[in-house]
Amino acid sequence: MKKGRTPTPMLIKTQLRLVALLPAVFALAIASVMWVATLKVDQARHDAEMAEKALRLNFELNILTQEYLLFGGIPVESQFRINHQSMGEVLARLKSDEPEEHALVEALLHGHQELGSIFNRLLESKTAEREQIVAALQTKTQEIRAKTRQFADIQRQQVMKFQRRAIAIITVALAALAGLSMTLLTLMGRRLMLGIDQLEDGVRRVAAGDLEHQIQLATADELGALANSFNAFTDKLKDEMTRRRQAEREIHQLNAELEERVQRRTAEFEAANKELEAFAYSVSHDLRAPLRAVDGFSRKVIMGYGDKLDDEGRRLLQVVRDNAQSMGKLIDDLLAFSRMGRREMASQPLDMDAMVRSVADELRAAEPQRAIEFAFSPLPRASGDAAMLRQVWVNLLANAVKFSRLRQVAHIEVGGQTEGGEVIYWVKDDGAGFDMQYADKLFGVFQRLHRQDEFEGTGVGLAIAQRILHRHNGRIWGEGKPDAGATFRFALPSPMPDDHLSGGHAS
Repeated sequence: MKKGRTPTPMLIKTQLRLVALLPAVFALAIASVMWVATLKVDQARHDAEMAEKALRLNFELNILTQEYLLFGGIPVESQFRINHQSMGEVLARLKSDEPEEHALVEALLHGHQELGSIFNRLLESKTAEREQIVAALQTKTQEIRAKTRQFADIQRQQVMKFQRRAIAIITVALAALAGLSMTLLTLMGRRLMLGIDQLEDGVRRVAAGDLEHQIQLATADELGALANSFNAFTDKLKDEMTRRRQAEREIHQLNAELEERVQRRTAEFEAANKELEAFAYSVSHDLRAPLRAVDGFSRKVIMGYGDKLDDEGRRLLQVVRDNAQSMGKLIDDLLAFSRMGRREMASQPLDMDAMVRSVADELRAAEPQRAIEFAFSPLPRASGDAAMLRQVWVNLLANAVKFSRLRQVAHIEVGGQTEGGEVIYWVKDDGAGFDMQYADKLFGVFQRLHRQDEFEGTGVGLAIAQRILHRHNGRIWGEGKPDAGATFRFALPSPMPDDHLSGGHAS
């Protein structure tokens, strides 16, 4: 004996489609009922209107009969026949679905024919017979009027009956739709909630760390497929967690080794850096004495024996002095650059307007013979080490003054603005400028874009400015064009709103 097959459960989406299709089916049925009812109501209303029209024509025939008795004449006779014919056409258009309606229509048509015959008898009768014929004509008219009103009342009742029937059918259909939908949705909801509860319990257990848990949901619908997918995901997650723990142990071991290496290398680097700084300071300090000696002895030779030397000899000694002084300045700048990386910072709110104006006054006073015009725009406040940031202004403004030396009147603009969480300042001159293809060399130590005989310098000023700004979490960049001036901008983080401004004359 064969074992019966278990029916395959219906998919959830199929059930939802059926539930969604039910309103459409009921809506179609309701629309059909409404269409049929509308046809019936329209027909009943049409027949009622025809009956009303027949009543009006019957009344007009009665009036025309009275006019004929009073005045006679061909026009009245002709009008009677026209109205009688119109009334016959109206009665012929009446529909009769029910036996009662059919009997009334037949009686109206028969009465209409008799009415015409009686009128013809009236036209052919003598004076003595007219009273009897008129009485028969009025009786027949009243009979037709009564039957016509009865037919109209029946049609009005039909309209009310069809409307009540349509409303009853629609009400029953809507109630059936609501009941059936609620029943199906309740059954589906119970089934879905049962599966969802099992899924939720499984997810909660897995989230709590029970990766061995499997969701037992033996249904062939979407929930069953979801449970199977979740179980497969849990298995993969378990394998992945095992591999991750192993990888974490390895990474932890490597991090410990790396941290030990970094600490060791950092200590070595700090020791080497201190040794390098000490060596640089020592070398710089040791070089100063010979350089001072070279410069001093050269000066003494020029002063004591200058008249015994020719022009070339005096020039060569002066070259020796100039190079010794230049070497001394280079050593000083190198030491300053080295100190900037080790110097402690004292951050405070700064009045950049006062600071930059004091620097400009000092530079203008250092070269009183030159025509230098500074244009200052309002500068936003900043926060940082006053001495360091003043050095940035000194280096940038000094460069602007130096490289605009060939202008009869040097124009230097200073401005600033707040933008995107930063305060940005700029110094713009109309001096010698530079070629942008060499812009990457601007901030390197000892990097120069002009010859020494054109513009003096050591090539360390911009490097010092960049190191200071980097220590303030800032940045610096430049733009220029040969013989069209240069613009250098630097940015600092915006200060806190409640910072109290300090003076800008600290150095």
